[in-house]
Amino acid sequence: MRTIYIRKLRFEEARIKLEREIHDAYMDGETYVEILHGIGEGILRRMAIDYVATCDFLKLVETDPMFRSNPGATIVEILAPSKEYINRLKS
Repeated sequence: MRTIYIRKLRFEEARIKLEREIHDAYMDGETYVEILHGIGEGILRRMAIDYVATCDFLKLVETDPMFRSNPGATIVEILAPSKEYINRLKS
């Protein structure tokens, strides 16, 4: 699982990095990514969740709060075609 670190970034920098790395993960055939946004005031967390909601190929992974390993991270599932199909498109 790929981890995208946007913690301690300014809002616009975090948004740009999140978009770029999500698209890179999609093209690499990743299934899940973890967005590490930190706890703080929740601004980056809200931005990440809003971004996921706008993309039809992304889905938030709901985890049980009792077993959540990191409250400063959000796990996202990438609903992408298979890695082989993506490699054929790249060729």
